[in-house]
Amino acid sequence: MLFSPMIILAGGATIALAVLDRTLSDLGFHGLNTALKIIIPLAGFAAGIYFIETNSLIRWIL
Repeated sequence: MLFSPMIILAGGATIALAVLDRTLSDLGFHGLNTALKIIIPLAGFAAGIYFIETNSLIRWIL
């Protein structure tokens, strides 16, 4: 199998968020568009911190 299901799901979510961002911008919902641009990177940052804190392999290396 070339791609795992989680890679395909992450790619689909990325494309869906990009389409949602463009749609909100085109329809004039600039407040929601700006909120989306702020919330998504913060959620990714929080997920990265959670991964680093809970991954036992990284804890073993450090």
